[in-house]
Amino acid sequence: MIAFEGLEVRYGATLALAGATLELEPGIIGLLGPNGSGKSTLLKTLLGLIKPSAGHARVLGVALGGADLRARIGYMPEYDALVEDASAYEQVAFWGELSGLAPAQARDRAHEALYFVGLDESRYRNVSGYSTGMRQRVKLAQALVHSPELVFLDEPTNGLDPDGRNRMLDLVLKVRAELDASVVLASHLLGDVDRVADQLVILDQGRVKAAGRMAGLRRLLTRRFELRFLDPLGPEQEHALARLGTVLESRNGLYDLEFHEADGAAAFAWAQDQGAVLVQLTPRHDRLDEVLIRALKAD
Repeated sequence: MIAFEGLEVRYGATLALAGATLELEPGIIGLLGPNGSGKSTLLKTLLGLIKPSAGHARVLGVALGGADLRARIGYMPEYDALVEDASAYEQVAFWGELSGLAPAQARDRAHEALYFVGLDESRYRNVSGYSTGMRQRVKLAQALVHSPELVFLDEPTNGLDPDGRNRMLDLVLKVRAELDASVVLASHLLGDVDRVADQLVILDQGRVKAAGRMAGLRRLLTRRFELRFLDPLGPEQEHALARLGTVLESRNGLYDLEFHEADGAAAFAWAQDQGAVLVQLTPRHDRLDEVLIRALKAD
């Protein structure tokens, strides 16, 4: 669906994207990273709004800047530029025309898009009276009005309270399930990405630090265990732990291991073979934040 290689973007002397290379499959892709990591720059580059200084990319099989690509993708920017004295319906219909729809078709699709995001009863009101959550949903409607195959969402839960965040994330899932559109969701909030995404890309300082399917990352996490032994392990025993997996951390006789295989029983067999008494074996899973932290710390 999206493929880029050696993608580099500079703002003067600042390197905003540093030779990013990746292939992404259809689905909901979470683009995660701290503020300033390059998420918005990557989105705008893939949208053709920023010309890369090096590298190349294809979106939906089309090279960046392809004339027919705009009609196949939708974009919800982080900050809105809504016309305060115009209704949501007027604006979404106008955006539909900008996306290539005929006027009558744009008007029909505006009704459908606003109904989809839950604004059908408020569609004729000026957006100046809308709450932050409603304004965000207008932005989502304009990204969907022309039935795109792929939608880019830049911080869609920005400024929302917990209820508004849940409502927006429900809509993201609905876009994939009911409209069969793929989604690239850029966020600095791990919880948002963890809830909706089936693929994850972690960016930091313009570099891709980690990427993969969420299911694969969770399988990786199911191999995390904490082990404690009755007596301290000797140097040779600690060295032999490599047979079980990778020691991620060791503190006061407590070992944090990433097993080669997700099988805790192997630890008891190892302990028996080493003449050690294993008194604690605690799985450490559902900690996607640890994947993020480790990725950001990686060289």
